[in-house]
Amino acid sequence: IQVMDLTQGSVTRSLITRTDLRDFATGASSLEALCILAKNGVEVSSLGGLHAKMYIFDDTCALVTSANATNSGLRRNLECGLATRDSRIVAQLSRTLLRGFDFEVPRLMNAPALERLKLALSSVKASISQATQVHVTDAEPEFSVTDDDALLAGFRGWTNLALRGVLALPPGNFELEELVKVCEPLATLEYPKNRHVQAKIRQQLQILRGHGIVEFVNYQGVYRRTM
Repeated sequence: IQVMDLTQGSVTRSLITRTDLRDFATGASSLEALCILAKNGVEVSSLGGLHAKMYIFDDTCALVTSANATNSGLRRNLECGLATRDSRIVAQLSRTLLRGFDFEVPRLMNAPALERLKLALSSVKASISQATQVHVTDAEPEFSVTDDDALLAGFRGWTNLALRGVLALPPGNFELEELVKVCEPLATLEYPKNRHVQAKIRQQLQILRGHGIVEFVNYQGVYRRTM
């Protein structure tokens, strides 16, 4: 937040980051900080799986580094990175980031959408021990959300519909076609004019992956619920 505040109000400020609910639940990232940034005019976009730290200033300068934009990352930790003022390299880095490394295009999230995630986050936080929340470790914590209503409250529209379908499936892996069969009756009632249910559900799965609720088992259309 302090780094973003250093720029003048007329400057376009963009942040591309992960919005994985598990990161927020364990304290690895701050949903509250993203909400504040969005309310202050920063364009916040979600990109699932992002781990690179890239700081790009217009078309003049770029920094690729191991450091997070925190006081420790920028001032105290032993970090390593490279900076460039080569406009061609800066432009290429910018294109790479805006294209989501050719994996998926970052999804812009406004302040209300980020605020709604707090409702879903409450159910995720309740599913892990306090010790895991305070002490972030390399071990993947186990999540087992029991309050489905709270999780659903964080999403609207087609994303909410797709999540209801995911929650209705039995435990274990599932394929896109299985989820579509569960969601089709709901879609017929709620979106009777839509004739592209499978495409819409696939799109929502991408969003749910970005929030850490489902993940790929393989790239052949097989998924699993993570919490």
